[in-house]
Amino acid sequence: MKLLMVRHGEILSNVRKIYAGRSAEELTERGLAQAAEVAERLRHRDVHALYSSPIRRAVQTAQIIGEAIGLEPVTEYAFREMEMGPWEGMSEKDIARLYPEQWRIWQSRPAELKLRGRETLEDLLKRVLAGIQDIRRSMGEGRRVVVVTHVAVIRVLLLRQEGKSLNLYKKIHVPNAGIFEIELRRYARR
Repeated sequence: MKLLMVRHGEILSNVRKIYAGRSAEELTERGLAQAAEVAERLRHRDVHALYSSPIRRAVQTAQIIGEAIGLEPVTEYAFREMEMGPWEGMSEKDIARLYPEQWRIWQSRPAELKLRGRETLEDLLKRVLAGIQDIRRSMGEGRRVVVVTHVAVIRVLLLRQEGKSLNLYKKIHVPNAGIFEIELRRYARR
């Protein structure tokens, strides 16, 4: 089974370097254009199912993709953005000022950051892997599935696929509307 992970199109928080988290922000004009471009790239990929995070920006992107490939997106909570806790809605600059020690950890050893109300990278990975296993059980083998999701979800999966430490999280570049192929056979629950 092949999983094509797609990051949602641009939102204003991406431009402003604000941790949007689970906010209901909509795509910008550029984000809508990015979603249309990724939809066109997926049009002839023989996709069997389309899943989406329930967060508005991902749903918007998935709907645009779904129209292009003839599939209705299925909402899956396992693929929602990481819970940011007190950092949600804050700029990187404000977080660095208000949470200096935690910000240093986040920049250098992100897998070690523990902050009340904020999901750890390990917890995020476990949640996402459980969602992948659910898709695998329902879809069977030999299928291509698109999942529209968020930067954190894609980063932890790419690191897992490469067998690398989650502390390399900040090194993974995941642009808006980027497509990343994941081989599902590599994902057994831990």
